[in-house]
Amino acid sequence: MKRIRTAVVISLWICLLISMKPAAARAADPDSKAADAPYVNREVLVKFRPGTAESDKDRVRSRFEAEVIKTVRSIGLEHWGLPDTLTTDEALKVLEDVPEVEHAEPNYLYTPMSIPNDPDFDRLWYLDNRGQTVNGTAGLPGADIAALEAWDIATGSPDLVIAVIDSGVAFEHPDLIENTWINPGEIPGNGIDDDGNGYVDDVHGWDFVNEDANPSDYSRDLSGDGHGTHVAGIIAAHGNNGRGAAGVMWRAKIMALQIFDLFETSSFLDAIIQSINIISAIEYAVDNGARIINCSFGGPSPSQFQRDAFRYADENGVLAVAAAGNETNDNDRFQTYPAGYQLPNIISVAATNENDRLAAYSNYGATVDVAAPGGSIVSNIFSTVPPDRVELFSEDFESGDDRWVKQAVHERWSRVFDPEFGSWVMQDSEGEYANNENSYIQTRNPIDADNFRGLHIQFRSRFRLEENFDFLFIEGSTDGINFSIDFPVTGFVTGFSNGIERILGWGSEDELGEAFYLRFRLETDESRTFAGSVVDDIILTGIRWEFEGDEYGFKSGTSMAAPVVAGIAGLVWSHRPELTHLEVKNAVLNGAEPLASLEGRVLTGARVNAARALTASTEEVFIEPEIVDEEEGGGGCFIRSLIP
Repeated sequence: MKRIRTAVVISLWICLLISMKPAAARAADPDSKAADAPYVNREVLVKFRPGTAESDKDRVRSRFEAEVIKTVRSIGLEHWGLPDTLTTDEALKVLEDVPEVEHAEPNYLYTPMSIPNDPDFDRLWYLDNRGQTVNGTAGLPGADIAALEAWDIATGSPDLVIAVIDSGVAFEHPDLIENTWINPGEIPGNGIDDDGNGYVDDVHGWDFVNEDANPSDYSRDLSGDGHGTHVAGIIAAHGNNGRGAAGVMWRAKIMALQIFDLFETSSFLDAIIQSINIISAIEYAVDNGARIINCSFGGPSPSQFQRDAFRYADENGVLAVAAAGNETNDNDRFQTYPAGYQLPNIISVAATNENDRLAAYSNYGATVDVAAPGGSIVSNIFSTVPPDRVELFSEDFESGDDRWVKQAVHERWSRVFDPEFGSWVMQDSEGEYANNENSYIQTRNPIDADNFRGLHIQFRSRFRLEENFDFLFIEGSTDGINFSIDFPVTGFVTGFSNGIERILGWGSEDELGEAFYLRFRLETDESRTFAGSVVDDIILTGIRWEFEGDEYGFKSGTSMAAPVVAGIAGLVWSHRPELTHLEVKNAVLNGAEPLASLEGRVLTGARVNAARALTASTEEVFIEPEIVDEEEGGGGCFIRSLIP
């Protein structure tokens, strides 16, 4: 069964640099401090020493009553679930003295950077800046990456695979669909792992949050705002196709790897970024042919296992581009990761604005390699986004309850005014509920869901239920008769809420059909009874998966600067395929254009230049500075780590 997650308000800086927004942490045991910790409680990541016998590994796992949730073969990592009697801190303290264990750490949390004929090309100042005004801001002529000169030499390659580790990619977008990676070893929809890579039907990539083969981007207008799709379009929106925008590369293959969905909300499926999902996505990208990985995310918690995963990428000739962060931090003092891992295959990227100055929000420092256009405080980087999210159904019970059918064994639900809510609500009983109750309200009419995807539900609730014996189920049905929680935006709550809580549910599956019914059902046993549950302010949204030609938007941040660099690296590699990944990195850095405004602000003192990179030296010129202590935390990029 899926347990509904409840929202916990924390601080979050989004790389779009729009505003501070609330986010939600993973639901935690009420007797633990996991909700305040920067990692998932009762989970650890463990690596045994080389040569440890399997019998010894089993003995250690048994000692901790550990369940192996997942393994990451490439770096020898095991993801453990711990019993309720053992916290993460307690396990790590003991693991320090287990001789068979080489390293153990928490599962850190990071909270969600030739002129073509495309009609919106004039908005792409970062490709060709003639001083035009974009989204109300005028630029400085020449403050761009010299894309026109670069495209006279190369426009990309349909054979070069670039992994976008992000909120997913709307790969059916008309400006992306021809540049979407297709797994050559997989037969779509047959339910078989045809290529034997451990992922079934992974035609376009993988969703590591929901563990399914649909890494599409359903986050728009739930604060995520189509981040991964925007990043993908900066890299490789199909150029010169008479449509919308153009990417730095006109042709490439974008591999979609989804590690977060929503940033303002939590979900049944733990939408906050877990370190294990980042690590798994890196391994997938490397093992399935990506040459470049774009990382427009980050946080202040360094992970040895993440470092190992990026080192695995380095050993296999894969380049990684990472956003430096948006806190105006000196990254030499307060590192952001993964940009802060001092590995040869990582390019750390700061952001410049339309006037070729370091963006006001951008992190900087000698540990940041180079700068790239990322936009100003007023968002002005134009790229692809998913279709709009729209409201499918809402109910606040202020004007009655005639939209609901009620049934019960003992006592029907009733509409009452609740002083704590300050509004009319629906409650399952007056006073304590009865034993062996089965009462519900369900929508009288079906909710139109034809071709809608990425459904998201939220509602306010106060509940007092005997934990794990009495439940409030949220269920769905396509016929109004057969209801189930094995349905998008469904699940359950049990136990006691912390006052009034906002309940959030997420379904990333494909469309459901033409319509469905929604039901809230109280089910109890015959032991203890409590006050039951109250429901109010129900909102159900989804994205109509139809592209009408206006799916473009503006964003800013180092999240936008990183894919500019990934695209330039892709141009270099497509033009000079004989280069190694480190030679490509050197070409990007050596070809960057020195600017007085960046001197002493980034390692190269320069902003990337695509035309110069295509012919630049591949010799190492800029030596990465040493980091004295990578354990010091700092700012985040797209998603700030959850620090108490």
